[in-house]
Amino acid sequence: MNIDFSNVGKRIQTTRMEKKISQKEMADFLGISLNYISKLENGKTKIDLKIFIKICNFLNISIYDVLNENSDNIIRYMDKDLYDLIIKCNLEKQRLIYNMVKLLIKNQVV
Repeated sequence: MNIDFSNVGKRIQTTRMEKKISQKEMADFLGISLNYISKLENGKTKIDLKIFIKICNFLNISIYDVLNENSDNIIRYMDKDLYDLIIKCNLEKQRLIYNMVKLLIKNQVV
């Protein structure tokens, strides 16, 4: 799997900005340099796995969503509030939601 660090950085930056967190606030909280955050968000550096996990936890975002190239497309086609609710669920609950929706579609209950 090739990782597009530019897209990873953009997703981190977008989430950080949506949450109205400055680069400095995030850098200070995580104990990393402001320069590193800037390079990361601009795709000019590869991200260390431990720092990546810390950033995702700090921003309360899924590692999968940051790495998944298709996650942007999912959000475009799904109501953002619904997506935010589903992504907060654990895998078991997500499967339950999936099966419920599948059943509703099968039975034409909408």
